[in-house]
Amino acid sequence: MKEIYTVGHSIYEIDNFIELLKKNNINTIVDVRSTPYSKFAPQYNKEALHQYLKQNEICYIFMGDMLGARHEDESLLFENGSVNFKKVQETKIFQDGIARLNKGMVKGYNISLMCSEKEAFDCHRFGLISEYIRENLTDVEIKHIYPDKILSQKDLENQLIKKYHKKIDYLGLESDKTPLEQAYILRNKDIAYNAITKEGDEE
Repeated sequence: MKEIYTVGHSIYEIDNFIELLKKNNINTIVDVRSTPYSKFAPQYNKEALHQYLKQNEICYIFMGDMLGARHEDESLLFENGSVNFKKVQETKIFQDGIARLNKGMVKGYNISLMCSEKEAFDCHRFGLISEYIRENLTDVEIKHIYPDKILSQKDLENQLIKKYHKKIDYLGLESDKTPLEQAYILRNKDIAYNAITKEGDEE
């Protein structure tokens, strides 16, 4: 079973962040922020972060252009302007990004996807990327890194069902999707970047 991790840099001191990566044997960070810069934590700006990681023998790869959550193309949006994760997952560039991740895992790299949100549940690394990996790369185990724990994709999916249980059509009378699929869509709509208002998905 292959493994892939995710982590949010939040506003951690860079030394604490590096320590967190080393604690989990991460040797490759894949930056999935559409815009790899931070207003509140400049130590995570692309160039600075690259240098910090290099000094600690951790590889930095930017893939926000392939796996990022901010899109302006109308064909990838819900009617209200929010990004539709399912539409994004169907694009060639996204699928090429996933294939690149898989190739890295096969080669033995210990990869963690990185975005800015501390909580994976609030981030596209869970609802967009990890959801696709879980569905399509069944030999990959997904683990979400926190300072004091590791949560599995299943842990977050249980949280997902619990949050939206009152809105889910369990009997399938009005939906052809499973309860979990419905919950993912509801989460998508709650956290997605909106191309009209320019809000959401705080990368």
